[in-house]
Amino acid sequence: MNTHIFSDYALGQLRAAKAAMIDDVEIKEILEAKDEVLARYSPAFQPGQIDTLEEDVLRSFLRIENNHHWSGLHRQVNRVCADMDATRAALTELVNEAHPISDRMQPVTEIKGMGKGIITAILHVAYPAKYGVWNNTSNDGLSDLELLPSFARGASFGERYEAVNDVLVALATELDVDLWTLDTIWWYLGADDDSEAVDHQETLSPETPVPTSPQKTARFALERHLHDYMFDNWDMLDLARDWDIYARDGEPEAGYEFRTPIGRIDLLARHKREPRWMVIELKREKSSDAVVGQVLRYMGWVQRHLVEDGEAVEGLVVATEGDPQLHYALDVVPAVSFKSYEVEFRLKNGPTFREFAKP
Repeated sequence: MNTHIFSDYALGQLRAAKAAMIDDVEIKEILEAKDEVLARYSPAFQPGQIDTLEEDVLRSFLRIENNHHWSGLHRQVNRVCADMDATRAALTELVNEAHPISDRMQPVTEIKGMGKGIITAILHVAYPAKYGVWNNTSNDGLSDLELLPSFARGASFGERYEAVNDVLVALATELDVDLWTLDTIWWYLGADDDSEAVDHQETLSPETPVPTSPQKTARFALERHLHDYMFDNWDMLDLARDWDIYARDGEPEAGYEFRTPIGRIDLLARHKREPRWMVIELKREKSSDAVVGQVLRYMGWVQRHLVEDGEAVEGLVVATEGDPQLHYALDVVPAVSFKSYEVEFRLKNGPTFREFAKP
């Protein structure tokens, strides 16, 4: 078993969160749901049972109102359940402890839609004392406290998870909590994370007026979901002809709010045919030249850490419109381009009762 030495700062932050979150009503509900969730789903995820797992059981587990802990898992439910025979076979291997964890994770990563959040949540519920949950929330928490282990370039998803899980298990022991509670601590720490607000200060600064008219308010509300809309409807966009959202072993959604030590890339894409990467930065309102520096920062990180020999990196700013400062900046930075978008929500008069009643 690996021996980990954690900094006093990291342990102090985690212990403070552990003590403070007890007074949080939402946290209390999550903690109290543990026994109910394990009683309902753990038997179905055991060896000898998971090979006959019913589709309805898996679908229900992926919804937060049933697992009481992890939101967003349901987004991939149709892909995960598209071929239940293949999914059952992969999950059967996942919970087979006769094989090393780094090996038995490979089949499940080949199921479309199966990402680290779903895979490790199932594994945790199957063996709650052995395996922690590795998702974007816990990954960010580990990274922020400098507890995320380093991975060799090219390491498989199973190898990466094995290293992360060693840290999670050691932390749970150090904090005298179970792995369900540790995962709740990560959620609590991330709930007040203002990194996105800081990273998007151009859009969310106090100087940015909040729309007050009903029409503008509706547009503003719709624009707040721009990230999700573009990701969920990627195949409908013109960009999809040439670009795919970046995916990697065990992380089919890796390119969505791609985590880096210097901030989150809104969308990261790779060209379908050419050796090219694209950093996409989304802005809800008019965009200015400050975003160019942000995109270049992310492009530099991708260039340094992801690009292979001969590959190129470019950037794309997406906003409702750009001001003159932005366009002057882009004029001398050919690697970064700009696209505008429109979000429109209209109500129209419905049929009168006379029209409605016509046969």
